[in-house]
Amino acid sequence: MKRFLPLLAVAALIAVPAASAGKAAVPTLTPGTLVVAFGDPAPGFAQGTVRGNTVTNPRGYEVDLASAIAKKLGLKVKWMYSPWNSLFAPGTKKFDISFQEATITAQRKRTVDFTSSYLNANQGVLISKQTTAPKSLADLKKLQTCAQTNTTGLDWIKTQLHPAKAPLTFPGTAAAYQAVQINKCQALILDVPLVSLEKKQNPTKFGPVAGQVVTHEQYGAVLQKGSKLLATVNSTMKGLIADGTVGKLQKKWFNLDFSKIPALK
Repeated sequence: MKRFLPLLAVAALIAVPAASAGKAAVPTLTPGTLVVAFGDPAPGFAQGTVRGNTVTNPRGYEVDLASAIAKKLGLKVKWMYSPWNSLFAPGTKKFDISFQEATITAQRKRTVDFTSSYLNANQGVLISKQTTAPKSLADLKKLQTCAQTNTTGLDWIKTQLHPAKAPLTFPGTAAAYQAVQINKCQALILDVPLVSLEKKQNPTKFGPVAGQVVTHEQYGAVLQKGSKLLATVNSTMKGLIADGTVGKLQKKWFNLDFSKIPALK
């Protein structure tokens, strides 16, 4: 028996490190913490107090979804602000993941990575109180349209609608909504969920969401190009969809039937 003791000792030495290694660490910028970035406040999606680059007391669908992902991964969460206009710029990101109702497109995927989709959306038409609701795309072409810069809504206006007047553009949603309130912009073209929830929160400031344009867009969270975190987040997201968490969060924060908004043709 003595001649086998050295082999058993070696086996024990090998086994101890393997057992103590445990689960591999999640590859976040800060060990044990998921840095989540949001953009301009969006009712139902993410609203909080923005001071400089920090966001405090955020709430909304994307906030709860990010929290659920972090919990599944055993991570703490740090919230931060990141402006929309720099979201798709190449280079190093200061966040692990950003939720900004960003539509997944081939062009954007050249500079950033996207998670799998967490919401489907079309483009919506929010009009001012002084504007007669368009019944068709032909009617919409006659109005003064506007959109946020670097959005699929602005792309659609330029490449598909071809309105009589050049669209007004704004760097953020707050300025765009303000333009609609004062009738500087008669029709804002922006994602249906965004304009619908803005109208729901501020019902007296705008006319109706007069219609939607079917574009079959999908929202994905944004990560730095080549992020090692992507596969882990996608796997976690898939689990949250399968167990009903995502559906429950959408019902909790939206409680609107976007399909009832008429499609403009």
